[in-house]
Amino acid sequence: MSYSKALALTIIGVVLMSFESLLIKLTSVPAQNVTFYFGLFMFTSTHLILWIQLRSKLISLYKTSFRPIFLSALFMGVSNLFFILAIKNTSVASAVFILSTAPLVSALIGFFLFGTKAPKRLFVATFFVFVGLTFILYNDLDVGTMKGNFYAFLCVLSFSSLFSVLERYKEVSRLACIGAGGLMASCLAFATASIVVPDAYSLGVIFFMGAILTPISRLLIGLGTKVLPSTDVTLLTIIETLLAPVWVWIFLNEAMHSSTLIGGGIIVITLVIYAKKANTASKRAKN
Repeated sequence: MSYSKALALTIIGVVLMSFESLLIKLTSVPAQNVTFYFGLFMFTSTHLILWIQLRSKLISLYKTSFRPIFLSALFMGVSNLFFILAIKNTSVASAVFILSTAPLVSALIGFFLFGTKAPKRLFVATFFVFVGLTFILYNDLDVGTMKGNFYAFLCVLSFSSLFSVLERYKEVSRLACIGAGGLMASCLAFATASIVVPDAYSLGVIFFMGAILTPISRLLIGLGTKVLPSTDVTLLTIIETLLAPVWVWIFLNEAMHSSTLIGGGIIVITLVIYAKKANTASKRAKN
C-alpha cells in the first residue's frame, strides 16, 4: 500500500470515528448497556466478514495470533467501556481533549516501564499538555463531571496500551482484534451492571455505531497504521479531537466552556508541534 493511500484511509477512518461521541450522546440508556450491545454488534459484524474471508481458517487465525489478539481485545474492550462512560458523564469536548493525549501517554509509558529512549521534547510537551488539562478540569469541578474526566483518563491509559500492542504486532488481523475487543467490552459491561433491552431508537443508534461505523473506522485506521509512522497517526487523530465537539454542538447544542476551549487549544497545538518535531527527527535519523 502506498503512503498516499494509507493517509487517505486513515483520514476517512478518523472522520468517521469523530461521529461516535455524538451517537453515544443520542442514546438514552446507561453506559454499560450501550457498551454491551455495541460490543456484541461489533463482534458479530467483524466476525461475519472474517468468516466469509477465511471460513475454516478462522480458528487457526486465533490459534496462531492468540497473544496479540487477546491483548488487543483486553485493552480495546477496557478503552471502549471507559470511553462510553466518559461521554455519558462529562462533556464531549472535555472527554476528547483528554483522550487526545493518548500518543503522548503511550510514549511516557514506554519510557517509564520499558526504558524506551525519550527525547527532551516529550517532557516539554507533557508539561504543556498538563497546563491544558488544568484549564479543562478547572471548569469541571462537580463530582459527576469529574467522574467522567476520570473515566477519560482510564480510557487514555488502556488505549495507549492498545496502540503499543498494534505497533508491535503489525501483521495481526485488525478485524480480529476489533471484533474480539467488542466481545471483551460486552463481557466487562455485563459483569459491572444490570443489562436491559434499550428502546428501539437507542438500539438502532447502537446497532449503526457497533455494526457499521466503528468497525469500518477502526479497520481503515488499522490499515493505515501498517504504513504510516506513529507521528503521522498522532497528527491525524487530532482531526477527531477537533470534529467531535463540533458535531455535538451542531446537533445537540452542547457548547464548549471558554476554559475547555483554551485548554483544548493548548493540548492540540502542543501535540501538533510535538508530532512535527518527532517526524523531523525520524527523517534525520534515517538519513
